[in-house]
Amino acid sequence: MERMFKMAAAACAVGAWWTVQAPAQMPAGDAAVAAPALAANLERDLCEAVAEGARLLVENHLVPAGADAKSALLEALIRASEPSVVFLGEDELAARSRRLADREWDVGLTLVAAADSLPKVAAVRADSPAAAAGILPGELIEKVGGHEVSTGTALKLVRGWMLEGETAALEVGVRAADAKSRTVAVERVRRAESSLTDVEDLPAGMGYLRAAGIFEGAGAEIAAALDQWRTAGKLGAILDLRGADGTAEAEIPAVAAKFVPVGATLYEMNDRQGNEIASVPAGPAPDKDLPLMVLVDEETCGAAELLAAVLGGSVQGAMVIGRETAGDPMIREPKPLSTGRYALLATRQLRTADGATYSGAGGVAPDVAIGDAALDETVYEPEAPVLRKGKTMSDEEKDDKALRDRTRNDTYLRRATDVLLGLKALGYDAQP
Repeated sequence: MERMFKMAAAACAVGAWWTVQAPAQMPAGDAAVAAPALAANLERDLCEAVAEGARLLVENHLVPAGADAKSALLEALIRASEPSVVFLGEDELAARSRRLADREWDVGLTLVAAADSLPKVAAVRADSPAAAAGILPGELIEKVGGHEVSTGTALKLVRGWMLEGETAALEVGVRAADAKSRTVAVERVRRAESSLTDVEDLPAGMGYLRAAGIFEGAGAEIAAALDQWRTAGKLGAILDLRGADGTAEAEIPAVAAKFVPVGATLYEMNDRQGNEIASVPAGPAPDKDLPLMVLVDEETCGAAELLAAVLGGSVQGAMVIGRETAGDPMIREPKPLSTGRYALLATRQLRTADGATYSGAGGVAPDVAIGDAALDETVYEPEAPVLRKGKTMSDEEKDDKALRDRTRNDTYLRRATDVLLGLKALGYDAQP
């Protein structure tokens, strides 16, 4: 028991790590004087609380053995005040840094969840490793490397297995539409430095962008594509941020400013007490004539989630389609602990133009939600038109069929194209 109380005392050292801010209304001079006293009082109170908690755990034989006890107490103390904190070991933090640095493999697959089923291939990028291996849209993924995929396996895991490992060679188990299974060899390539993995002109006058993450240069890349499509008179654009992450927060204004009036505030970055750190204004030239659909899912996080929040909350707006995002739109800062582990903390909060706030807990709610039932919905497939002799299919009919073929296996994308077609049918004109 004596050892336990010593351990509790060691845990009290977190009071020195804890940052105490004086009340915002207090004058700066008074705050500087009061802060040390507040810190001392808080450290004393924390020590008393930790000692009491340690005693309770010892008396009821609930304490883990050895060094695990200190780690458990310290992490529990931090989590009690910051429920969204993430704790990682050194290896886990290094792996996270590598992933966020965009050093991953490229396969060329777009995977989507299917309710009560295996992950489904929604699209295969042309000239990609997956295309070379013969994987087709609509097929299901049964195995990735040495990992068996079963019904209910989290899509996050399956996507991760596609991108992890030290060698380019990867075996993928695939189930075709006729329920026959096969194994194909996929020769992966390293992802290009570009944040964009796909730029595509869809039928019916739509542009499609898929971003693996928001990294350095992403803002200029995305903005250039949007400008090109605006000039070409596209019906609208679709920005696919499903499974995307990234750390380049500074890239966000270059994209978001395209959809708000000049002089408007894109977003504010505040500390966790609501004190403003930075206010980011819109750029010089908004493109009001290009509706934007933003696709997100449960794995959209980091700078990509931040971008979705800003776009969805901008004055001119963009429509967010999909599932509620990961709930981590803030860039987390790793804080080292005396136990050798790290606490990943969201020390800031985002306030978008529509007044919504994000502080590391709770994701971006889509404007158009994709429920479980929608993932397996039957796609309306009209019969091929019976053409009279000498007649040909109209361009509009051809575009409609091509668009249905492209989106048949991707509910998210189909929803986005339906919205844009609906705007067209209503005669929507977003010209300034």
